[in-house]
Amino acid sequence: MAIIVKGEITITKGFDTWKSMVKQNKHRMDEMGMVMLFAGVQKDDPTKLHAIMKFPDMEAFQAFGSNEELTEERKKAGAVVESGVMTMISEDDFFTNFPEPFLKE
Repeated sequence: MAIIVKGEITITKGFDTWKSMVKQNKHRMDEMGMVMLFAGVQKDDPTKLHAIMKFPDMEAFQAFGSNEELTEERKKAGAVVESGVMTMISEDDFFTNFPEPFLKE
């Protein structure tokens, strides 16, 4: 089973700072089996980050939320953690990267 989650959160130090934090914490994401499918800021408000994430199961999603070290790293990168809203999108019935992935480094 896999879970797709849409996250929205306020960031205060810009997308580049947040993106660097994600890349620096890839090992933590890998340990949880978490995959970042999409992340970007709202066109009319660069403080509103939107992300789509995939977790292998509910336990991994809960591990993400309860990881204190990762939460501190997110805060240092400007994420206003208490503003975050996570919405479960799908379990198992979805497709991603159709027809192919687009990445902008």
